[in-house]
Amino acid sequence: MVDTAEDFETLRDRARELVAEGSYREAATVYQRAVEIATAAGETDLADEALCGWGAAETELGNGTEVMPELRRILLGSPVDHNRWLAAYTVARAHESDGQIKKALFYAKLSRDISAFVDRPGLTGGSYNLLGNLLVAEGREVEAAACYRTALRLTEDAPPTWTASAEGNLGYCLVVQAAASSAPRRARFREGLKLLYRSLRTFRRERAEWDAALSHLDLCFAHLELSRVACAKRHAAAALELAKRVEDLDMVKNCLYLLGQAAMLEGDTEEARESFSDLEQRFYPERAGLADVLMSVDLRQVVNLRA
Repeated sequence: MVDTAEDFETLRDRARELVAEGSYREAATVYQRAVEIATAAGETDLADEALCGWGAAETELGNGTEVMPELRRILLGSPVDHNRWLAAYTVARAHESDGQIKKALFYAKLSRDISAFVDRPGLTGGSYNLLGNLLVAEGREVEAAACYRTALRLTEDAPPTWTASAEGNLGYCLVVQAAASSAPRRARFREGLKLLYRSLRTFRRERAEWDAALSHLDLCFAHLELSRVACAKRHAAAALELAKRVEDLDMVKNCLYLLGQAAMLEGDTEEARESFSDLEQRFYPERAGLADVLMSVDLRQVVNLRA
C-alpha cells in the first residue's frame, strides 16, 4: 500500500506540474494512469481526486462536455469535500468554456459554498476568482470587482501570475465602471490603471504572453477612455502582436477594433478604415458594410472585451 500511495502521489504531482506548464494533453494522460493505480488499490477517494484533475486538463483542451458526467458523479456522491469542490469548480469551468455562463455561475457558487468545509488554503479565493470571471463575462463589473477583491483577500501565497490575473481583472472592472459613470471617476481610473500596469509587469517577468496581451488590451481601452490616444495605440499594437503569437483570434479581433477606434479619435480615417476593413474581412465576411458602420458608430460602451 505504501508503494502504491507513493506511485500515486508521484503521478499526481507530475500531472500538476504539467498543468502549470500548459501541457494539458500529457497531464490528462498522467492523471489517467493515477486513476488506474488508485482504483486497482481500492483507493476510491484518490481515484476521484485524479479524475477531477483529468477532467480539468480535458476541459482546458476543449473537452468539457465529455468529462461532465464523471465530475457530476463525484460532486453528488463523494464523501470527500475537497473532491466535491474540485468537481464543482471544474464543471463550472467546463460550462464557461462552452459559453454557458449561467450554468457555470451555478456550479461556481456551489464550489464557493463547498470550500467553506475544506481546510485547504486558496479554495475559497479560487471560487471567488472564477465567479468574478463569469460575472464580468455577463457585463456585471460591479459584482465581479467585489469577487476579485474577496479572492485577493482570501488567497495567500498564490503563484505570481494568479495574483496578477486577479488584480488585472479587478483593474479592468474598475476602468469599465469609471468609463460608464457620470460621477467623478478619477480615483477609480487611477486604481484601475495601477492594477493593470502592475499585472503587466508580472506577466512580462513571468513570460506569460497571453496574459500580457490581455493586459495591453485592457490598458488600450483605459487610455482610450481617458483620450490618451497615443498610449492606447501603443498598447493595442503590443496586444495585437502577442495575440497573433499565441493564436488567440478573439483577442486579435478586439485589438483590431480598438486600433480602429484609436485611429478614429486621432482623426486618421484612413488608418481606421484599414483596421475595420481587416476586422470585417477576417472575422465577419458575411457582414458586408460592417467597416462603414464602425466608422460611424462608437461601440466601446457596448463591447465587452471579456465576453
